[in-house]
Formats: sequence, structure tokens, C-alpha cells
Amino acid sequence: MKKNVLFMVCGIGILGGIGWLGTRHAEHVMLDAGLAHFKEALGPDAALTYAKARPGLLGRSLEFTNLVFRQGPETITADTAELTKPDTNEDGASHIKRLSFRNFQLADPSGSLHLDRLDMDNVILPARMTDGSTYSGPEAAAAQSISIGRAQAGKLHGFVSSLQSDIAATSLTLTDFGTGEFSHLQANDVTLATDDAASRHVSAKTITVDGVDLAALYRNLSDGTPYTPLIGPRDIDISQLAVSGTAPLLKISHLLSHANRTPATETEVSSAQGLELWPGIPNLGWLPLLGYDHFQGALVLNDTHDLKTGVLHVEELSVDSPSMGHMHLHGDFAQAASTSVLAGATPDMQVISLALTYVDHGLVARALQAIATTQGTTVQGVLALLRPAPPVAT
Repeated sequence: MKKNVLFMVCGIGILGGIGWLGTRHAEHVMLDAGLAHFKEALGPDAALTYAKARPGLLGRSLEFTNLVFRQGPETITADTAELTKPDTNEDGASHIKRLSFRNFQLADPSGSLHLDRLDMDNVILPARMTDGSTYSGPEAAAAQSISIGRAQAGKLHGFVSSLQSDIAATSLTLTDFGTGEFSHLQANDVTLATDDAASRHVSAKTITVDGVDLAALYRNLSDGTPYTPLIGPRDIDISQLAVSGTAPLLKISHLLSHANRTPATETEVSSAQGLELWPGIPNLGWLPLLGYDHFQGALVLNDTHDLKTGVLHVEELSVDSPSMGHMHLHGDFAQAASTSVLAGATPDMQVISLALTYVDHGLVARALQAIATTQGTTVQGVLALLRPAPPVAT
């Protein structure tokens, strides 16, 4: 009986060993096939090197160490990389269900990017013609752009050449990244620092963006391709925004903006709570003259931009400051070049119609005193000059 049991155990062990060796051999065969397919998907102008490559379970994935990928002027490196076996879509694009990197670095003429980790789902690589060349013509933008269903990254640091700026974030989540897609972006602890003459530092605790074609925006920043906003809704939510140069310039505790664009119009409703502005902001150099260190208050904007006529209708522009006053404005303005009164307002913007109300909380008294001091007179003297002259008897 013991002898039979021993033979049985040995037989199971031998069969298990043969099965394991067979499985490993099959996995390596699938690895070779997977690598060949993956390199074919990358195209003839791409180079892929690595220290080690091994198959995942049943050859369904590929794992690399010390990966280096080069295509044209672009270079990607990673300590480790794992991706599922690519599938080819009907249009010739390669679909990767899961792609993960550790210590990911990207460099090209448009800038550089470093991530401690990067995990992506449903990645579609640019489609190629049967001869390996890329598409041309009207479909080129979509065909040559990478598409990402979802990406999560940790400890991001990058440099944007066109902006001469460093950018960093502790974490980032991106969904629906691709040409013509309504992307969603969530970023935490974001900082942006420019290196040009007008040095600026921007920071935000959280940034959430919905309804923006981030792929098209990226192309605009990298190679200057014109950016056209998508038809549909757009939402922006930013907390603890701060901008500074050599001194503070702007702070907003909470910025909310909702817009909806149609082929004919774009409507916008925005608010800035906990708004602070310093004299370094254009057109605010008068603040110290009136004894203000900086502006503190809140802002609400509701406007509609007629994209065909260029007319901007402001339903409400409300500015409230406890130490200055409350202003409410509505009217129509000729503004052909910008879709936002906040982004494009200028002192010489043509006024078609305007209604304005103002409740003073101390600004008028300070302004009158500043004028009186400049003219070497008193506030009463300034008021006397402002009063209309009595009618002349005839």
C-alpha cells in the first residue's frame, strides 16, 4: 500500500512538473508573439529596449524592467512597466486594456514629465496604415492622437516648454482623454511656476475640470494647433487658488464656473468667493492711493456671448467688498475676440448699453479725500466743484 502511494505521489509530481514546464514554455512562446505584435503596433519608427521581459499569467500581459521607448523626438523610460496584450481594432488602432508604470519619465521638445506611478485603462495607440505610415487628411488629428479611458498618477512633476513653466501635483485622475472627447480632470495640490521675466507662481488645493477637450488643449500647448471649445457644457471647480510674483497678486478660496456652448451662443455663470486682489494686478494700482492694502470681497458673473455677432450680454456682474461697497452691473458690450468678460474685458471695450448701481461702504469717502489731497483742497471743496452750476437767469 505504501509503495503504491509513493508511486502515486511521484507520478503526480512528475505530471505537475511537466505541466509547469509546458505552461512556462507556452507563456514564453506567447511572450515572443506578444512582443512581436506590440512592436508591430508601435510602428517602424519606434525603438523599444528593456533589461528584462517576462510573460504574465498565460501570456495575457507583458512585464518589463528598465524600459526605454523612443519614437521620433519622444523618449519614455520606466523602472517597471506592465501591459495587457494589445488588440487591434477594426480601424487599425491598437487597444491596450491596462498599462502601468513605476518611475515613469517622458521627454520631448514640448516638455518633460515625471510620475512616481502611472496606471491607465483602455489605451488606444494611434492608428497606422498597412505600410506603417500614419493617417493624413481630415482624420489625421483623431488617428494620430492617443486615447485614454482612465489614468491615475501620483507625484507628478513636469516642464511645459511653450509656457516655460514647471508644474507639479501630488495626485491626478484623468478620464476620457482623446480628440473631441469631454474629458474629466481631478488634480490635488497643484503648483505652476514660470521661469520667464514675469515670474509667476500659481497654486491650488484642488482643480476639477469637466467638459474640456484636454487632448486638443495639449496639442495647442505643445505645437500651437488652434483650440476650439466643444459644443456642450463645461464646468470648473478650483479651491484655494493663489497667484503671486515677487508679492501676492490674487487669492480665491473657491472658484466655480459653469458654461454651456451651442453653435450660436455661450452662456457662463461663475463665482469667486474669498476673492483677494493686490495692487500688482493690472488696473489696480490705485488701491494704495486710497489707503487699501488690497481688495477683499466676492464676485458673481452671469453672461451670454453671441458667437455670431460678437455681442456680450452681461445679465449680472456683481462685486461685493465689505470695506469698499457693492456694485451691480448689467448691459451689452461689443466683444468679438473673447467669450468671457473676465478673460477679455478691457478699458476701451465698446459699451452698447449699461445699467449700474452702487452702494458705498467707504470707497467714496476715501476717493474724495485722495482727490482733495492731490488738488490741495478739502473734501468740501471737491464736492463744490462736482455740484452742477445753478442755471443762469434769462
